Amino acid sequence: MIHHQDETIIASYDFGLIRRIARYAAPFRGLIAATLVCLVVATAGEVLLPVIIQRTIDHHIMEHWNRLDESALGQIASPGETRTINGAIYLREDRLDRIPRAIRDDLREQGLLSRESFTLIPKDVAKEHPEILEALGPSLRDSDHRWISFPRSALEPLSARERRALLQHQIQGLHRQGLLFLGVLLAVLVGAFGQVYLTAFTGQLVMKKLRHDLFSHTLAQHLGFLGDQPVGRLVTRITNDVETINDLFTSVLAELARNVSLMFAVVVTMFALNPRLATITLVSMVPVLFITDIIRRKAREAYRAVRHAVSDLNAYLSEHVSGMEIVQIFVQQKRSNQEFTRKNETLTKANLAEMQVFAVFRPLVDFMSSTSLAVVIFFGATLLQAEIVSLGVLIAFTNLIRRFYMPVMTISEQFTLLQSAMAGSERVFDLLDQDQRIPDTGNSPLPVQSVSGAVEFRDVHFSYRPGEPILKGVSFRARPGELIALVGSTGSGKTTVINLLTRLWDVTGGSVQLEGRDVRDYRLAELRQAVQQIQQDVFLFNDTIRNNITLGKDVADEKVLEACRAVQVAAFIEGLPQGLDTPLTEGGSNISAGQRQLLAFARVLIHDPPVLVLDEATSSIDSETEKKLQQAVDTITRGRTSLVVAHRLSTIQHAHRILVLSRGELVESGTHQELLDRDGLYATLHRFQFDHPSHQQRGPAPPRDTPQD
Repeated sequence: MIHHQDETIIASYDFGLIRRIARYAAPFRGLIAATLVCLVVATAGEVLLPVIIQRTIDHHIMEHWNRLDESALGQIASPGETRTINGAIYLREDRLDRIPRAIRDDLREQGLLSRESFTLIPKDVAKEHPEILEALGPSLRDSDHRWISFPRSALEPLSARERRALLQHQIQGLHRQGLLFLGVLLAVLVGAFGQVYLTAFTGQLVMKKLRHDLFSHTLAQHLGFLGDQPVGRLVTRITNDVETINDLFTSVLAELARNVSLMFAVVVTMFALNPRLATITLVSMVPVLFITDIIRRKAREAYRAVRHAVSDLNAYLSEHVSGMEIVQIFVQQKRSNQEFTRKNETLTKANLAEMQVFAVFRPLVDFMSSTSLAVVIFFGATLLQAEIVSLGVLIAFTNLIRRFYMPVMTISEQFTLLQSAMAGSERVFDLLDQDQRIPDTGNSPLPVQSVSGAVEFRDVHFSYRPGEPILKGVSFRARPGELIALVGSTGSGKTTVINLLTRLWDVTGGSVQLEGRDVRDYRLAELRQAVQQIQQDVFLFNDTIRNNITLGKDVADEKVLEACRAVQVAAFIEGLPQGLDTPLTEGGSNISAGQRQLLAFARVLIHDPPVLVLDEATSSIDSETEKKLQQAVDTITRGRTSLVVAHRLSTIQHAHRILVLSRGELVESGTHQELLDRDGLYATLHRFQFDHPSHQQRGPAPPRDTPQD
């Protein structure tokens, strides 16, 4: 058993497809720019939060200063980084982390840099607590109108209440940092929400345009293309596959942009805080990049196996559900169940293999994250003791490491989504690239009111496939108002003739003319308003009876009912509880075949085309309905040029002319009686039908010589 799989597996990244999707997104540049702004805000906020924590610890909780000689100022700091009290220069202790330890030790040996740390207290705060200031008096080092400095050791004898009173400025700084932290957190929230919402909004607009283009493109294709495409496949392209492109926007590209930008921002922030510790941390992160690449390859292989298994199972399931009657008639349930079990087992194994890939990846990333954290803490503690990093920087690094590995975990989950989106995108654009439409280049006007109905076929040749002719040199004329019947065995080319007149297909040789001009000279819309077709199998939409008759034309209900009375279907409609508002199921399956035909005839009267082509239904109907249909045909063909493909010869005996086709050639032409008198093919067909009552409803069915009539 052969299943035609429709699952295309392509490379994980196809920049050609990305560029085509980007062209659809180009009209929404403003939204994309706003999305990028939100992305920048959210990313900057994410890395700013650990920096705020670092500054809170180093500048407020652990605010210590070193006394610096003016001669050493140029070597280790700029004037903007220091605070001067009565001529003495003080440098914040965390600023010394950037200076090599050997230089610091040398400065201390020379007495240019104090070995002891100091605490600076605003003078107005000290004045509020004179008793504490008096107790610290002997330890006072420097003082001016703004600041007072004390060695840190001098504050140790003070009680917690006294220290809290003196260090009010640090506590106020903590409050400010807390408010700043909350503000940045809110900005991250707003930025993340804005990015997600705007990305989804943009994606929906792109999908709307893409779905419209796909549907319009499909409507414009000729019958050969549509006949080769299963309906389910086309529906899947316009719905499911387009949705995968939406997933590409919302779940892949948006997340990928955020994750990559966050990882980059984390690395930049680390180097800004402390290049040495950042280098050590980055080295510990390198293995996860190799692991991620390996897992990406494994995930792609697993995804391919899953998609092939899903496609195989779906094809088998669809085929056997559709052919359930054959399965049961030939007692194939056991064999079918065994085959389904085998395919189901293959899919289960493929899914488990894909799960195993990610089951290994997640613990590995967690392990690497913990390893990087351990490396930072180990080396950070060493550098902290060596006064190369501050406590705030070390804590900030632990936060930044977590923020680096979170995107790594998320990116891993995008592999299958990305491949699915790429495959769906390729199928969508492959459909858009197939352009097999009927050329609509005519510019000759064709006012419906002025069309008399003169039709002529001049030496018409046609083939659906090269080398397999369906019509060979067919020529005939239909005068205005004339009823022409086309008869012949199955595959003789009858339906093809009427399809050529409405340009559902184009001739491969000769010409089809209307009003003395080639039908290709007219615009398709105007041609199909002038020439309308009732097909062999009438299709009704899942809509009301009224809308199925009017097809969007603004017509009063009374006129609709008048048309229905003319074709003897009004009594049926008026007998329904909802009348014209009665909903029909898709294809009109909730009414009979005869009623569907009569509704199609009512359509013709509403749209009133000057030329009518009718492919008579072959389905069996009762004699009463057949009589109604024949009377309705007489009504709708009266006063207009009509070409009728006849399967029951009893219905076309009154035609002005009967054209007999055989294997694509016009072999006989004349009235019913003339053709009987000629005793040719028509007479043979007539005898066959009337001598064999079982064929009254259907014409003889010799072997088909084409896939389509």
